[in-house]
This record gives sequence, C-alpha cells and structure tokens, in this order.
Amino acid sequence: MSESPHIPVLPREVIDLLQKSEVTEPQWFLDGTAGEGGHSKLILQTFPNAKLILIDRDAVMLERAKKEIQSVIGSLDRVHSFQMNFSEVDKDLLESLGCPGLDGALVDLGVSLFHFLHSGRGFTFKNEEPLDMRLEPQVGRKTAADIVNYSTVLHLKKVFWEYGEERWALKIANNIVQSRHKKKFQTNTDLVKLVEASIPRKFWPKESHPATKIFQALRIEVNEELLHAEKGIRNLAECLKVGGILACISFHSLEDRIVKWTFRDLKASEHFEILTKKPILPTDTEIKENRASRSAKLRGLQRISPILNKRWER
Repeated sequence: MSESPHIPVLPREVIDLLQKSEVTEPQWFLDGTAGEGGHSKLILQTFPNAKLILIDRDAVMLERAKKEIQSVIGSLDRVHSFQMNFSEVDKDLLESLGCPGLDGALVDLGVSLFHFLHSGRGFTFKNEEPLDMRLEPQVGRKTAADIVNYSTVLHLKKVFWEYGEERWALKIANNIVQSRHKKKFQTNTDLVKLVEASIPRKFWPKESHPATKIFQALRIEVNEELLHAEKGIRNLAECLKVGGILACISFHSLEDRIVKWTFRDLKASEHFEILTKKPILPTDTEIKENRASRSAKLRGLQRISPILNKRWER
C-alpha cells in the first residue's frame, strides 16, 4: 500500500516558537505526540546539540517516528523514546534521564494521517474496517463498537453533542439504539450508513462527510483525548525550565478551547506567560500544499518563574 510522504503542520512556526526559549543553550526537548516524526526531525536539526524525549501512546507510530528520524538525522543517539501518553510525563521521568527540565516541548493534538489511511482501526470512511478507533489497541479499553453497541441513548447523545457538536445527535443516537437490536455494529461502514440515513440529505455538509463529527466524537470518547490534553499541558508546563517553551497544536474548537483556557489558568499563577495572544494559523500557501493543515492552530506558553503556585499544582 503506497503512502504519501508525511508533511508536519506549521513547521516553520513551531520552530520559530521554540527558538523563543530564553535558555542560553537548549539541551532538552520533548515531542509529546511523535506521530510520523516530522516535527521531531526539525527540532533535532535546529538544535544539533540537544536531546529529544520522544513520546507516543501508539507503539506503531513511535516506531515509525524513530525510523523517520534515523533516516534523516542518521542515528537515534540523541533520542529517548517511550510508549506512553504525554499526560503521563512528569519530573520523575525526566530525572531518570538526567534531564533537569525541558527547554521546549511540543504537543500536536491531531491524529496522524496514517491512522486514517493505513491503521485499519476504523478512523476513516474510505475502507471497510473494524469499528475500533483505539490509539492504543493493545490496551483493553472499550472500542468505538463497544460504545455504539452498549451505551444508552442519553450517553450517545452526550458524546455526539459535546465532542462532535453534532446537531443531529439525538436522532442519530436513537437510530443507533433501534438498529443494534437487529444487528450489532461491527464496522465503520455500518455506522456510516446509519448516520447518512439519519441526516436529511439537504443538511449534509458541503465540504465534509456527514459522519465526520460522529467519528470525531467517538474517537475522542474512546481515547479520552480531551482529558489527557488538559492534564498533559499542565504536566509539561510544570516540567519546563525557566525560559522554556510549550507549543500546542490543535485541530478543532474543543481542543483549542482546552489549550487556550489551560494556558490562561497557568498564566494566572504568575509563573507563565502566554506567547500567542491569538493562535498562529497556517498560511494560504501551506494549506494549498498540505490540506491537513487547514484547521491547525498553534499556541505557545513560556515558563517565567521557578516556583509553582499551589493553587493549580495538583
């Protein structure tokens, strides 16, 4: 199966933000969502004497990122990789590596194009695949099929409305419950057909598939993405050196809202400064060259004090 080359979103903007670090000679960076390794390569190339902590919750993606980094950088001597959620990163992990604190950290909250096109876990509509959607398939967490087949109408409506902002949430939830009495949902195609039948054709969105919001909502629910986003941002902010930078890329309004309000809360502690009054957006040129970047938003935070405020330390 051929794959298109991976293009990291907002590459120049991410590096420009990380270079605002006030640390004289940055030594330690962290990529909390390794993905295809695109941003990691740029960090290692830009800071040739720095080490990189490479994190991804998906073992497949972590190996892909390491392979890509090695193909460009030549070795993994400066890379320390861990399969885990970036929300689990803490000072104990850093200390085990001899890292006194992070000079820069990046979190790209988007799901890799690989997951949609090649993972076979039901993230996409293009091929019939099991309705799984787990980013950590080896972990015994509920799949998207489990949620669809066994949740109540009210819970499904809540998921679709809160995580997908889907106006037809209640109708789709009701139709799912009625349909599963006859046959359980097993594949992404089963769910796509039901969503298409639930939304009147005249209300289908012009630029996306009518099931897009439902699939987004289920993916977020399965992987607890928003919970990990807030927790991870707080943990990584705590791990920054004074002068260090935390950069966060989001791809939809729910993620961006969490980044924005968590940054504001951290700023209120008087130990952090927000570097981006408004999110940094991709240029028209980048969107033309990389359509996956069209909804990306980049925000940055800087640590300005070594003492944490007990109000938010928890």
